[in-house]
Amino acid sequence: MDLIVIASIAIQLAAAGLALFLIPETGRRWSWILIAAGLIGMVHRRVHTLYMFWQGRGILDLNFELIGLLVSVIILLGIVQIRPIFRQLKAANEKLARSEERFRTVADFTYDWEYWRGPDGGFLYMSPSCERITGYPRSAFVKDPDLMVRIVHPEDRPMVKAHLFREHRAEDTDTLDFRIIRPDGVQHWLSHRCVPVTNAQGTFLGARASNRIIDQRVEAENRLRESRRLYRDLVEQSHFIVLEVDTRGRIFFINRWGLQFYGFLEGELIGREAVGLLLPETDEEGVNLRSHFRDLLERNPGHTFTEVLVSRHNETKATLSLGTSVIVDELGKATGILCIGIDVTARRAAEKLKEDVERIVRHDLKSPLMGIIGLPRLMQEDENLTDRQKEMLVVVEEAGMQMMDLINQSLTLYKLESGTYEHQPRPVDWLAIIMRAVRDTTMHREPACPVEATMDGKPVDRDMHMVIQGDNTLLYGMTANLLKNAVEASGGRPVRVAVTGGDPCVLEIRNSLPVPEEVRHCFFDKYSTSGKHNGTGLGTYSARLAAEAHGGNIAMDTSSEGTVVRVTLPRGKAAS
Repeated sequence: MDLIVIASIAIQLAAAGLALFLIPETGRRWSWILIAAGLIGMVHRRVHTLYMFWQGRGILDLNFELIGLLVSVIILLGIVQIRPIFRQLKAANEKLARSEERFRTVADFTYDWEYWRGPDGGFLYMSPSCERITGYPRSAFVKDPDLMVRIVHPEDRPMVKAHLFREHRAEDTDTLDFRIIRPDGVQHWLSHRCVPVTNAQGTFLGARASNRIIDQRVEAENRLRESRRLYRDLVEQSHFIVLEVDTRGRIFFINRWGLQFYGFLEGELIGREAVGLLLPETDEEGVNLRSHFRDLLERNPGHTFTEVLVSRHNETKATLSLGTSVIVDELGKATGILCIGIDVTARRAAEKLKEDVERIVRHDLKSPLMGIIGLPRLMQEDENLTDRQKEMLVVVEEAGMQMMDLINQSLTLYKLESGTYEHQPRPVDWLAIIMRAVRDTTMHREPACPVEATMDGKPVDRDMHMVIQGDNTLLYGMTANLLKNAVEASGGRPVRVAVTGGDPCVLEIRNSLPVPEEVRHCFFDKYSTSGKHNGTGLGTYSARLAAEAHGGNIAMDTSSEGTVVRVTLPRGKAAS
């Protein structure tokens, strides 16, 4: 009997010790302490009962002791069996804690404004980033869900209300962009995207939404929109052809004016080869355009320019000034060719008409001028003329000869410009030509402007000569134009003409006034003039062409002390 009691005591002590052992594993400190204390109390009672039995003052009931032993075993087994359960609970709690930490990391530390809204419209979750974006803490939204609508810009509010109405009804994923106004008055553009939330059974649990600031994207879209508007204005409304072909030479794009110019519809051109349809096989210089396009794609030399004669849909002809350049992507790889075509048909026709008129005028002026030149010579043979009349006839004859020279000079200038001039030099006295130009420039000029001429530093006299190989008409026209410009710009001060012999020989014409700033860079260009009421801007231009036709050059230096024009010409075989 006493063995049963001892076994019961041992089992209860083991159960109490095991209960205390479970405290660190389960974290339930006071629960296990109370269980252990109860078991120790039962042990104390069994020890007292056993002591009294040994002293002969108590009686042990076998059935009662067996039941006590059974209860002790059951308690021990219960504690042993509950230990794995508590381990599982602890593991589950730790797993739940880690899951909650991951959720908090993902949800609370997101840069965007995230929320979960229940079917009733209340916020079940709101990320802390809402305060960074909206200026309001998440507690404000949880307390007042309508704040979501009130912060929206008044112009966007109806759109957002309609969206939130659909959002509460578990409709499909939706996106929209809208503006909000923070408490400090700052406006932000938000991109809103929401998805319905359901459980495993498909029950609607609300909507989860993400809101992101897109101010930079909206600004970029506005710039892109403005860029497209400028593109439409510059390309679609321009009066020149904008044609883009791919690397195979097929039409990728043509602007509206180009379609109107050629007389095609866009669908009739896209994808077709440009050469042979919109562009000829060769340009006006005989260059094959297909080979030219291939060369552009291989070498990418930059911008190239040419002129082409094209045929339109109505079979009429037109001349285009065509500029081409290679289109490259962000990696520098060629993706096509851009062609800009300007219709120069009218300009070419006007230039040809001008040339024809000038040629006719030159030819028609020569015939009556020959009579004007010849008549004074015949009249000078009469004996009844006074010396004064003879002198006047000489002036008329010289004026006629000068006019003939000017007509010939004009014709020569045209030939120089058109490239048809054939230089046939012969021995001429350039110094005599210079002195004749000095005389003609200063004769009857009011107010008078003195011209001082020297050769190799000595005043020019009749015994001095400088024979070179050249064209008399070109040399006279060049010298007269330069002298006329110098005299007109001298302000009445002396003009100095200095000739230096040798090979090459040099003519320097100096005056005391500077050339105006606005024409210094284009002094020898065509139509370059400044401050002259009747100036054409052709004098220095024709002088440059004449000097170059003789294999020489012309230059100008100007400063506050005055201006010098320097002509350098080779003497050729006539040098002496």
